[in-house]
Amino acid sequence: MNAGRLEADSWYRNEELAGSRFAGEGGHFIDTLSWWAGSPPESVYAMAGPEHDDVLATIKFEDGSAGTISYVTGGNTRYPKETLDAAAGGRSARLDNFRQAAVWTGRRQSTARARGGQDKGQRDQIAQFVQAIRTGAAMPIPLDSLMATTRATFAVGESLLSGKPERV
Repeated sequence: MNAGRLEADSWYRNEELAGSRFAGEGGHFIDTLSWWAGSPPESVYAMAGPEHDDVLATIKFEDGSAGTISYVTGGNTRYPKETLDAAAGGRSARLDNFRQAAVWTGRRQSTARARGGQDKGQRDQIAQFVQAIRTGAAMPIPLDSLMATTRATFAVGESLLSGKPERV
């Protein structure tokens, strides 16, 4: 996550009101990694980066997989804001700004671009939420998943303070 610098009047600068910047945004990335892993977070280890709001967090999932979030604020503004790199089973993939994805398998690389521009899934999620309310169907994101993401986000803050891995 290439978050960029905050404006001087940003509400995120009031840490008593907002907590940390990672507390406000980091859960989205933990949730994304949990979805990709198909497993809830088990423990986190986090350390501060060179800039005030930088956080480097490694999340271990219950299925044994792991992911690392590099939340940085001092990167170049022309570099993609959100990138996701994944590797397993001899394959590698990269998602850039929810606009383009590339997958490398064997000697082949395939690339796909999002039709209609960037799609982070919010519109579809809201539609599923409204549909669930109207019909009584299951919510698009189960409560236990939301709670696990929240616990993991708080555990990142605890790990930053303790300097040790923290269980979720």
